Amino acid sequence: MDPVITTKASRAPATLQAGNDHPVVQLPFIALIDGRQFRGHGLSLVAAYVAGLMDPAVLGATRIVRLMFQFDGFAVTLVVDAKVQETAHGSGEAELIFTQPSGAHLPQLRHILNAYIAGDLVALGQTIGVAGTTAPKAPQQTRSARTRLSLRRVVGGMGLALLSLALVAIAGSLVYQRAFVTLVPSLGSVVSTGETLRATTTGQVVFVNLDAGQGDVVVAIQAASGEVQSLLMPCDCTAVTQGLREGSTVLIGETIMQLVSASDQWVVAATLDPQMLFALAGADRILLTYPDGQTSDATADPQPLFQGAAQTIILRPITPLTEGQAGAPVQLRLLRDASGLAVWAENIRDRFLVTFEGA
Repeated sequence: MDPVITTKASRAPATLQAGNDHPVVQLPFIALIDGRQFRGHGLSLVAAYVAGLMDPAVLGATRIVRLMFQFDGFAVTLVVDAKVQETAHGSGEAELIFTQPSGAHLPQLRHILNAYIAGDLVALGQTIGVAGTTAPKAPQQTRSARTRLSLRRVVGGMGLALLSLALVAIAGSLVYQRAFVTLVPSLGSVVSTGETLRATTTGQVVFVNLDAGQGDVVVAIQAASGEVQSLLMPCDCTAVTQGLREGSTVLIGETIMQLVSASDQWVVAATLDPQMLFALAGADRILLTYPDGQTSDATADPQPLFQGAAQTIILRPITPLTEGQAGAPVQLRLLRDASGLAVWAENIRDRFLVTFEGA
């Protein structure tokens, strides 16, 4: 094994051997001849000395030789023409005599030899390195850095735990929504418990007076025949309408006005088909959602209002409604009891959202 030389200061002078007119430097390299690899142990400007099992057919012949110098992370290869001669019969060593020693490889070869002789290049086994260089040491972590790293790991672990818990809550909420919640496809609307005015004929509205007193004309409708039918205000109350104005077209029997008095209440009216009525009968909770995102529980009147095949039901919200919400659409959900699964999932979800909003 070649001696290990680590620094320029401690490295012994390069060993020179008496060869021909040029000194031989014991520099590690690899010689490639006809695809076979040989270990080099001596090199000069005009010849190279290698060891290895040599093909007898190569001895005495001229071959293209590749001299490879392996550095740390890269290699330098010089191509030369050389005549192969065995130094001693059966010794396993050969001398490669350069047939063109002043060829294109000479400047690079001279630079490598001079740098090695001067000690700028050192050898470590079969690898050539730069003198005086040492591997960089990994920076040592300070106590504060280790503390910050530990805190980051703890916070990351807590975040992962919270995220896992939130995923469980969301999964539970989805299961509950699928198995225990029925979304009513049709929307309800906010109406008053007061009387309603319906169109007595199909035609065009030609007069509207929402400030009409009791007994005065509140709306007039002109039929296609030209006949005008007037509707009188039946009570001392307020008329509320959604977009009704002069020029509007109405159908006979259509609700055109809601009559509101001080004693009336605001409720939600919804038309349900028989299948939804069955779901309503088995529901443990009725949840109303308004356009602004607010929600409220509600109770259903026991006697629905019949309207053809479907039935109109009246829902009374726990949270009172106001006149300003008149006509607003309302989304209905029918919930069945799931032994507290929904409440647990909603609580976990809400806590998760509050925690991450405050972070």
